[in-house]
Amino acid sequence: MTLIGIQHVDKSFPSRHGTITIMQDISFDVKDADFLAIVGPSGCGKSTLLRLIQGLDRPTAGRVEFRGKPVDRVCAQMAMVFQSFALYPWLTVAQNVAFGLEALDWPADRIATQVERYVSVTGLDGFQEAYPRELSGGMRQRVGLARALAVEPAVLLMDEPFSALDALTAESLREEILQLWTDPQLPPEAVVLVTHNIEEAIQLADRVIVMSRRPSHVLAEVAIDLPRPRDRKSPAFYELTDRVYSLITEGGTPMSAPPEGKPAA
Repeated sequence: MTLIGIQHVDKSFPSRHGTITIMQDISFDVKDADFLAIVGPSGCGKSTLLRLIQGLDRPTAGRVEFRGKPVDRVCAQMAMVFQSFALYPWLTVAQNVAFGLEALDWPADRIATQVERYVSVTGLDGFQEAYPRELSGGMRQRVGLARALAVEPAVLLMDEPFSALDALTAESLREEILQLWTDPQLPPEAVVLVTHNIEEAIQLADRVIVMSRRPSHVLAEVAIDLPRPRDRKSPAFYELTDRVYSLITEGGTPMSAPPEGKPAA
């Protein structure tokens, strides 16, 4: 079942020197039980695309749909994990996790139960009363993840969630994300990850959407059919990494318009 449909989306911004076109004719779907990664060069509009998907911004042309209906406002059935953690520094861990639930007008006892559950799920037990300034970067990102999961979204959007972390912490959190994703008792139904790290995309995702330089288009959709956990030293993993890297660095023809006589990548 298709959860999200991106249909011929363009996005432009006005500037002092005329209109800046970020993306052109972007089309792809996100299906139920999909872990989708979006990669591409810096400035190609990956984060902007996430904002369009959630309804935080509007496309200049084209259409974004969620379960067959146009996304014309912020979609409450999606939640975002940000690169910069985006926590409220004056709130404790528990209060940050509860913030989205309070906005949904849940009763206090239900909020308390939900906060307790997702604090535990994300490894934050014992830190409920701590403030963000008292936490490491990895712990702060766990708070952001717990806050997003607590509202039990259908789709989890992740915008470069590990890029501000050191290598060891980032790797630990990637493994935890996969453990959460494979747990049928936990949301979400689909994940959309934006990342500049090609190995990260191949390690985590089932499919990778490869975007070109600005004005961006979809160069290819690459299926990642490797069993989990994935061995980054295996020839198959290296081959996929090299393929995606080559697509980004060499560019190419949009997936929607392959060269005559040749199939799309």
